[in-house]
Amino acid sequence: MWLEGLYKAILSLEQMPYRCSLAFENNFLEEEIRQLIYGKGRSAYRILVTITGDIVQILFVRHVAQKPLSSQEDEEE
Repeated sequence: MWLEGLYKAILSLEQMPYRCSLAFENNFLEEEIRQLIYGKGRSAYRILVTITGDIVQILFVRHVAQKPLSSQEDEEE
């Protein structure tokens, strides 16, 4: 059920992906990083994406309580 909802949220990015706000990580990484919040309260997750033309690339799905990504962490993956 939760996973199905996550997939629906991701698929919703086909329509108006720029509705997603800029993520905190956008301040430290070269690419524009946007986030879609999925869920509410303690069960919320951030879907981090980049948008290039018509292509939306999912970078990470992270719980809102997790620390933001750093450029160093991004290089390790």
